[in-house]
Order: sequence, then structure tokens, then C-alpha cells
Amino acid sequence: MLSLLSKNIIKTLAYYDIFSYPLKAEEIYHNLPVNHCSKADIVSELEQLCNKKLVYRINDFYLLHNNPDFVSRRLKGNSLCEKKIKSAFRMSKFISKFPYVCAIFLTGSISKGYMEKDSDVDYLIVTEPGRLWVTRLFLTLFKKIFLLNSRKVFCINYYIDYEHLEIEEKNIFTATEIATLVPTFGKKYYDQFYSKNIWIKDFFPNFPKRNNKFIDNKISRFQKSIEFLLNNRFGDMLDDLAMKIFSKATRKKFSCFDEKDFALAFKATKCESKYHPKFFQKKVLISLDEKLTQLQQKLNVTLM
Repeated sequence: MLSLLSKNIIKTLAYYDIFSYPLKAEEIYHNLPVNHCSKADIVSELEQLCNKKLVYRINDFYLLHNNPDFVSRRLKGNSLCEKKIKSAFRMSKFISKFPYVCAIFLTGSISKGYMEKDSDVDYLIVTEPGRLWVTRLFLTLFKKIFLLNSRKVFCINYYIDYEHLEIEEKNIFTATEIATLVPTFGKKYYDQFYSKNIWIKDFFPNFPKRNNKFIDNKISRFQKSIEFLLNNRFGDMLDDLAMKIFSKATRKKFSCFDEKDFALAFKATKCESKYHPKFFQKKVLISLDEKLTQLQQKLNVTLM
């Protein structure tokens, strides 16, 4: 027999087990789907689960497998992330100088405090309404011309405008990405983004709002000049044209996707642009269902 708290702890560990990523007790508390317990309750429950050998503790980390390699891997990735996140903030300052960029958030593995040598640095960009695709056009051209299309420096795969900040897909994957994202620029819009997506508290009621330093960047003459030149009908036409070009190229390149998956992985509207060719969301949700099913059979309990 397992208590409800034990089941929720196992479910939390199961999600991160997909990434072979052990958690500390405080991190388990933050990622729990319930808020009727304290951090002390978590530690006590974890001790009982460890005694039953349902959960294992290695140093300060808890995991579903008694594998020290997972802990070593995490520590190595955490250390590398500390170095890469500094360069990510520097790149954020540079990106913030592009026209119509209102806010910048780090997402993906770097926002979880973990990086590998071949990991991409993922960004979510908040833009001015009606100029999302112009913003993507400028940043894409810079990346292809000056960075030789390298994803290691920055991989901007999500754009939204500040009038449409609520994320449509509401599941444990998107909730995790929103809760853990690291805002680097645009505090005003981060606060609005967080408020619009407060539904994540249904998944993680204990997860704290990010409270870190923001880049303070004044609007440059370059930004003012470009925005002055494009705040007209020509700018509207350029935004429409950029949307058509990107959408057509994506459809051609990823014709192997069925309509439903394509619509989720490559959203393309005037207020949102998503470019997720690996469709990580679907893979993670499928893996989680499979893992929970296996644990249910192994432990003879209901977890889903």
C-alpha cells in the first residue's frame, strides 16, 4: 500500500526519469502536483520509500534506479550549464537589440540547469503584435549569415506576440517548460506571460515564480530606425510575406508529418510561430505514459 503522497513522489520522479535526471528533495516538492504537504513531509516520505527500495538516494539526489551514473551525469551537466548560461545572457542582450523584440526567455534543458556538449540553447521570443514574422526573419537571417546557422549559440524555435501570451496546449510537458523557463529580458512581459499561464499551478502548485536579474537594455537607434521604417503598410506586407515563406518552406521540409502532428509541432499564425521538428512534447508524453504503466504493473498501484 502506498500513500497518495508516495504515489505523487513516484510520478514526479518518473517524469524526470525519462531524462535520466535525479532530483533533490526540494525539487521534488516544487514539481509535486499537490500542495497539501510540507518539505519536511517530502523528506519523511522519501525516507520510507527508500527503506522499501522503491526509491533510491545517492548523496542528495533521489531516483527510481540505483544508478550512480545518473548522479554523475547530472552534476556534470549542471556544471556545464553554469558556464553556458552566462553566454546565453550575453546573447539575450544582443537579441534584445533586434527590432520588435519585447522579451526573451530561455527554455529547454538550459532552463532546467542542465546542458550537454551538443545541447542547443533554446529561446522563446515575445514580439510586438503584427511583427512576429518580421522579427523571425531578421533573427533567422542573422543566424544563417553570421552564425552559419549554428543552433549551439541560439536556437529560437518559439515566437509569440504580447497580446497572445497564453499557451494553448495545457499538459505536464508545457507546464514544466513554462514553470522552469528563465526570463532574461523584458520583466513586464514575463510578469504578463506568467499571469496568463497561471494554469500551471494546476500541475505544480508549489513551483516558485522565477525571480532573477533581467537585462536592462535601452532601445537603440537601429531599433528605432527599423521600426520607424516598418510601422506602416509595407511592414504589414513584409510580415505577411515572411509568414508565407517560412510556412511553405516548413511544410515542404517536413511533409512526413501528418496534419495533426504538423499543426502542433509547427504552429504558424500571425501571433504565434512554433518550430519543433523533433516534436519533443509528443515523445515525452508518450514516454511518460509508458513509464507510469510499467510502474503500475510493477508496484500494483494506480498512478495515472
